[in-house]
Amino acid sequence: MDINQLKYFIAVAQTLNFSEAARRCGITQPSISHSIVELEKQLGAPLFLRSRKSVSMTDAGRELLPRAIEIVDIAEKTALRIRQMEQGDSGSLSISALTTCSAVLSQCLTVFSSRYPNILTDITFTSGRGQLTAMSEAKYDFHFAVREMVPAGDSFDMLQSHTDRLCVAIPADRPLADMPLDFSKLRDERFIAVSETDSPSLHRQIMDVCAARGYKPNVVCTYDRAEAVLLSVGAGMGVSIIPEGISRVFYAENVRFIPIPEDDAVRSYVVAWRRSMPNPAAKLFLDVVRKQFCGRQ
Repeated sequence: MDINQLKYFIAVAQTLNFSEAARRCGITQPSISHSIVELEKQLGAPLFLRSRKSVSMTDAGRELLPRAIEIVDIAEKTALRIRQMEQGDSGSLSISALTTCSAVLSQCLTVFSSRYPNILTDITFTSGRGQLTAMSEAKYDFHFAVREMVPAGDSFDMLQSHTDRLCVAIPADRPLADMPLDFSKLRDERFIAVSETDSPSLHRQIMDVCAARGYKPNVVCTYDRAEAVLLSVGAGMGVSIIPEGISRVFYAENVRFIPIPEDDAVRSYVVAWRRSMPNPAAKLFLDVVRKQFCGRQ
């Protein structure tokens, strides 16, 4: 089994047409057919069911497809890394970030990429629960997260990057959208909540803000994705409370955002990293982070 065989297999799996797959790969149809036959022999299982009119995948083919895509992706990234090493521009960086940190992450990456254009940067956007897991795994060089997500102890250092504020999200066509914020007027509204399982920190803060104002949300559904919350609010399904920063990331024409002014509605975000930092590229990125945010402490 080689990378080209897997590439040809992926092309056929995506098109279910040997001629079209051959065209995409820049080879002849007999060549791609021969490659698939050889791959099937090596694996000891048919990957496609062929007839004169159609091509379909077997169970073995469906099992192989995601793994083949992953293998080809790793191989291509590795080849690129080796080429960059040969050219004298090596290095890679891995970052895990909450969606609400997109703006400050973009600021850092703009500076970093202009200085070190050949250092590869992998970015993974996570939910609250996913960010907590990422920190425990030591998989990433940096985390753009809420301050309280950073584990206690001396394993991590951090710098505050920015603050955000919770706001009430209301369908734009509701009379409430044009009124001053009054939690007593939300009592009869259906409430769209963020998932406690997926975003425990955010969910807890939202519920605390509501309780402090004597408001008990009438929760009708929960979502683990902010865009799903905004889509539901925009469709008139109810109101919600979300970080204001989300409104700048996801387009929400049919939603009005009313900031909650008190201090308990503020969310503090940080850039965090492990004190042990063997990755040279991470040290270069840390220099950028410090210059961006040290004045905000």
